[in-house]
Amino acid sequence: AYYQSTRKLILKGVDGIVFVADSQEHRLQDNVRSFSDLRQFLTEMGKLFYDFPIVIQLNKRDLPQALPTEVLKQHLNGNNFPCFNAIATNAIGVFETLKEIIIRLGKQLTAH
Repeated sequence: AYYQSTRKLILKGVDGIVFVADSQEHRLQDNVRSFSDLRQFLTEMGKLFYDFPIVIQLNKRDLPQALPTEVLKQHLNGNNFPCFNAIATNAIGVFETLKEIIIRLGKQLTAH
């Protein structure tokens, strides 16, 4: 909630989004709330949420309290967006996520 107004301002100029979710169980509701806010903000801006270039990165997969990938995907995107497991501190999954958002942005640019 603290960053809501900042997020709205930042989203005005974006062409695509990498949503980085914390995989830890105690962060699930924060992730869900942030993703829901993202959907609302994009809709308010006149963007079609499911057509917007979004990639989800499930970070901190190495931690013992990380929820199963399928649980996180079910709560966040219902398999509507590409989703990558990551351990950012070891650069695992980071480049795959970046590559996917670049591909999606390229497709969007060539479609317009």
